[in-house]
Amino acid sequence: MTTTVHRESVTGEPGQPMAQPGLAMGILALTGVLSLAALLGPNLVASDLGMAMSMNMTHYMELLAVNQPRNLLVFMAGPVILAETLAITELVVLFKRSSTPSWVRTTSRVAGLIAGPVMLAIFLHLMLNAVVPLTLAGGWRGPADVIAVGFYLAGVVPLVGITLVELGLIGTGATGALKWHATFIAIFLVVAHVAMIFGMLDPSVLGYVMAHPH
Repeated sequence: MTTTVHRESVTGEPGQPMAQPGLAMGILALTGVLSLAALLGPNLVASDLGMAMSMNMTHYMELLAVNQPRNLLVFMAGPVILAETLAITELVVLFKRSSTPSWVRTTSRVAGLIAGPVMLAIFLHLMLNAVVPLTLAGGWRGPADVIAVGFYLAGVVPLVGITLVELGLIGTGATGALKWHATFIAIFLVVAHVAMIFGMLDPSVLGYVMAHPH
């Protein structure tokens, strides 16, 4: 006689197995496809401006400003919508508990499962096409620039963490999973907002001086 260990899922739905090999393989495959696309696909950072500063702005702000609306949707709307969806559904689950509508639980679970792969792909794409080239060329625009991009990329940790929680790889039992889930959401919202604040800051405020061509 075999016994299958079950726990309450992060969304409050009982009966989810601790490990779901089929689902885990599917998410792993999705992660692989998105990561390859991020590394081998077209450079979304490139623009007609060649990422040359036309205004005194951080690379974070310039990234969102060029190639509209594509860059705004890919690098801002996508991750933020997923995180806000997770935050809202989390509140509904905490207030409703067992009476939470099934579509809310499903929405939360789907958002949690795809958030990690999506943010990891963004992380890899920006590391390859922006962070490494800027670092090698000494192209950073002062502390505000580094903080904005650094905190934005740090969002990969909590979003990947949420996906691991959904897969039952982090968090033991319903309470543990809920705590990890809520913690990761909070961390992402903090780092994302720090990135936004410093990203919208004029780099010269923190001492950056734009070089003028001779």
